[in-house]
Amino acid sequence: SELDLGRIAEHIVGEATRLIGAERGSLFLLNEGGQTLVSLVAQGLEGSALTIAIGDGIVGTVAATGRPVLLHEPYGDRRFDPAVDRATGFKTRSLLTVPVKDRDGRMVAVLQLLNKRRGTFSRDDVTFLAQLGAPFALALTTAKLHREIVARERSAQELKLAAEIQRTLQPRDLSAIPGLEVSVLFRPCLEVGGDYYDCVPTERGTWWLALADVSGKGVASAIIASNVQASLWSRRTDTRPLDVVVTEGNDLLHRLAQGRKYATLLLVEWDPAIREVRWVNAGHPPAMLRHNGITERLEATGPPMGLLPGMSYAALGRSLSAGDRLLLFTDGVSEAGEGSPAGEFGLDRVQQLVQDLAPGDDVIGVHAPHRGELDVEMVGQGEENQHEGHGPQRVPGQAELRHGCHPV
Repeated sequence: SELDLGRIAEHIVGEATRLIGAERGSLFLLNEGGQTLVSLVAQGLEGSALTIAIGDGIVGTVAATGRPVLLHEPYGDRRFDPAVDRATGFKTRSLLTVPVKDRDGRMVAVLQLLNKRRGTFSRDDVTFLAQLGAPFALALTTAKLHREIVARERSAQELKLAAEIQRTLQPRDLSAIPGLEVSVLFRPCLEVGGDYYDCVPTERGTWWLALADVSGKGVASAIIASNVQASLWSRRTDTRPLDVVVTEGNDLLHRLAQGRKYATLLLVEWDPAIREVRWVNAGHPPAMLRHNGITERLEATGPPMGLLPGMSYAALGRSLSAGDRLLLFTDGVSEAGEGSPAGEFGLDRVQQLVQDLAPGDDVIGVHAPHRGELDVEMVGQGEENQHEGHGPQRVPGQAELRHGCHPV
């Protein structure tokens, strides 16, 4: 491609060394933020990428001052680093280092030439390269912008794929859970892939309500979420305790991701025959359970899944009565508003919303007065079952996922 940044950099260095008559050349591009330079081309060091801080060495000095440096005896200059010569066997006898600026005088890159084949570098060489600086800078800037556009398009496609994977993980029907009214609201702030919820019927007549949040975004996180789902569904015939299910899921996730990815998980088991819930909380934000008029937090009973193998988890339980409320949510709810003047919404306010629910209320209705502060929606449960599986959309804050239910 004519807009390939690497090829353009090679062409610039090649033309500069040819026109000036130098033995070798290098080109260092100024990074975003303007604190470092990275080598696009370093003749004699092919395959190696050099990073130089602004102000360090000769290249860094030129980037900091915007003025060229011409040395006929570089070994006598304290800014010269002979390490590259020692590593390659090359002998630098003279060097010319010049800034590459655009038409407005903004620094774009630094060009360095070594060892003029005939004679020594001169002020005429400096002037000649200065005249080429603006065209060089324009070519580099155009190629850099093109690379950024391509990267953004690639990232957008990846996030779109992650969102598709995420949507396939969502259950289609929540009305079949006996003795429980369930409602869900899922609204990602971007097309991300790390959040997952599910309702899994077990063969012993219980139901698992799962809410997970995988670290990171994109396809990799969506794939991890799909593995969490597959792990749960493959164990729906398992008669062992809930904590064993999560322990084995932790070990599986660690093997898959090698500790590079982790997931928080809140796994709740509903037994309609005895009207009891049991749960394991693997590093997830606490669920809010209002039982007999008192709201409590179902805090973590173990670490997030996938960080380390061999972790243990505790399962806890509670009998429920008609009208009790259980709210599961991701940190997109409790951390909404983080960084704003009003501060994040916080767990205390989530707990108070659940505590203040009147008979027949759902969290969306009660939350309406707070919407200006949070600018997100919360969902609990209603008299009628609700299931809102929204596609990706932009909302302030993080991805948010709520899963509310109560016995009937």
